[in-house]
Amino acid sequence: MNRFAFLTPDTDRNRMPVALLSGFLGSGKTTLVNALLRDPHMAGTAVAVNEFGEIPLDRDLIDHGADKTVVLANGCLCCNLAGDMEDAVMRLFSRRDGGEMPQFRRLIIEPSGLSDPAPIAQAILRNPVMARAMRLEAIVATVDALFAAAQLVRHPETRKQIALADRLVLTKTDLAEPGRVQALRPALRDLNPGAPVVTALHGAADAAALFPARFLDPALSGGVPYRPGLFAESVDIDHAGQYDSVSLYAAQPLRWRAFETWLRGIRIAHAENLLRVKGMLNIDGADGPVVVQGVHHVIDAPVELDVWPDGPRQSRLVMIADRATIAIARESWAAALPGMIANR
Repeated sequence: MNRFAFLTPDTDRNRMPVALLSGFLGSGKTTLVNALLRDPHMAGTAVAVNEFGEIPLDRDLIDHGADKTVVLANGCLCCNLAGDMEDAVMRLFSRRDGGEMPQFRRLIIEPSGLSDPAPIAQAILRNPVMARAMRLEAIVATVDALFAAAQLVRHPETRKQIALADRLVLTKTDLAEPGRVQALRPALRDLNPGAPVVTALHGAADAAALFPARFLDPALSGGVPYRPGLFAESVDIDHAGQYDSVSLYAAQPLRWRAFETWLRGIRIAHAENLLRVKGMLNIDGADGPVVVQGVHHVIDAPVELDVWPDGPRQSRLVMIADRATIAIARESWAAALPGMIANR
């Protein structure tokens, strides 16, 4: 019995999976998108682009309407939607539901290279209409191996894009000197110690390496092990960067109200410095694991899955924030919820 009104797996599965693909200007986002849309596994994907200039897609694509939508042979779409991205995405859904464009099964949102992806992620999580229609599955950021070192110094947008990501895609490694590529990796670990780094070969990367299984196959049920790129497999504990990551564990079931009160306190007091929250929780009274995720102070509706994946049945919450916020979270976790432990 779902006495906490968590979303059920069926309700969650009916929401369209959405991925954000961020990255600074010229970092290879559109080249990566072009390669992804040719992958048969990505058939039926829509890409909403909000970028300066035109979409440099192949010349054999067909112009399809006022929103500059092009339709590919495998049923993918790419739309250059100007204006407010939140309104543009909802307009895209409206056109699909009205039969003005082909049906699509998943959505990639490509914000401007000059933008912070956090407001778009927050809109998906908090906007009642968007939250009912979509579920945020992943945030991916492209990183330019040639110019990222300078961009990290000059452009704070680059640092935020990297810090928020679940996956990082290192581009142009074939053009950069090996020493430059190697020197860049510690900077990426400093900003986002838990995000795996995928290397794009000639601008392309395997979709399965970038996106969780439920993004590629929206029909997967909650009974399938939930691996949306939320959890870092390993974290380098020797870095000393601007942001840090912590894994908070609980071997015993958590009381939802106590956990919610603790998390609300962290969100309210440290919203700007709390970049991501993502976890799978063992809640007292819930039959399956409860998945939570958020960006800054905005938290998505918790989802109760049918069954636990393989492995120990314990709560794990990952937080990405500045180092001071991480220290407070570690201490308050144990104080508010006795018996909890915090590891990197």
